[in-house]
Amino acid sequence: MTRYAVSPDAACAPVEDGAVVLNMRTKRYYSLNETGAVVWRFLEDELDVEDVVARIVELYDVDETEAGRTVAALLDELAGEALIAPVRA
Repeated sequence: MTRYAVSPDAACAPVEDGAVVLNMRTKRYYSLNETGAVVWRFLEDELDVEDVVARIVELYDVDETEAGRTVAALLDELAGEALIAPVRA
């Protein structure tokens, strides 16, 4: 199972339609839509990627394949900005 940890340099604040994440090291802000904010909360709760995808399927009208692609794309973007990092088992 794959799991990501939120960077200690990342701070997240909810906003009306999602969340804003600040990379405190680079001082750059990132906007997350509602679904992205939900995924971020699941990462903060230390859920495995597989569990995140399963919860997205439960919460939204989306199949597992589409949810998996969407979550993977978001995780790649967040990791690319050093906001999350894979946890080594």
